[in-house]
Amino acid sequence: MAPAAPSAATVMIKFTATTPGHQRKLLGIGLSHENLARLKDGKPIKFKGEPLGIPGHDFLIFSGETEESMAKELDPAITAQTIIKDTS
Repeated sequence: MAPAAPSAATVMIKFTATTPGHQRKLLGIGLSHENLARLKDGKPIKFKGEPLGIPGHDFLIFSGETEESMAKELDPAITAQTIIKDTS
């Protein structure tokens, strides 16, 4: 049986590029309003890095009302090997 075609909610623009002068690599992700509604409904978006040339990485996009509420939601998945970087 062939896999089901992705719904509009799971389709998004994803790309990698190099900045002018090759100083930095760029990962771009474009979310439609439907993607944003899905995130607001508590449905995270996950995708693999291999198609973007980033092997060995899975990406997870999620949202929450506050940073604190998102941290509480992630708490069960956090282990001693988890590295959390505060980018504020």
